[in-house]
Amino acid sequence: MKGYFASHFFNDAMFQWTENFARAIEAQTQLDLYVPQRNADINDKKNKDDTITALAISKADTQKLKEANILIACLDGLSIDDGVAAEIMAHGVMAEFEADHGIHFPRLILGILTDMRSQGTGDNRLYRNQMIIGKIQEHGQVIYGYPGEKTYIQETIQAIQDFMKEH
Repeated sequence: MKGYFASHFFNDAMFQWTENFARAIEAQTQLDLYVPQRNADINDKKNKDDTITALAISKADTQKLKEANILIACLDGLSIDDGVAAEIMAHGVMAEFEADHGIHFPRLILGILTDMRSQGTGDNRLYRNQMIIGKIQEHGQVIYGYPGEKTYIQETIQAIQDFMKEH
């Protein structure tokens, strides 16, 4: 099975978080995981900025998204990253289109949210776009973590393993 790891990896902290999380998934599952930050052809802005275009990014990432059975999507940040939100919606709509047309291609979306404010209430509550959350819930689940605790990593790996066994 193939996977796609969607995150906002454009700063050092998120680049490292994404890489560490992806490595843990790869070490404990048989998932063939695409991690866009590893694709230098479309993400090495330092050395390839003159050849990286919006069209090249769209084509490369969309092809990998089409092939992916499992989308792991980071929901952290001030709001859900625009690209991550698009990848969630695309993956969910592909699953629905395939089901509507009798195509059996199992798909799962795992949203990962580790912002402590997501567990708050009232003024302490972190808002996430409900259409995006709903699309994740339609096709998978949101896995909640908390800063300093890594249980969400094992929960994610377990969800991937369960899905792979089932399909």
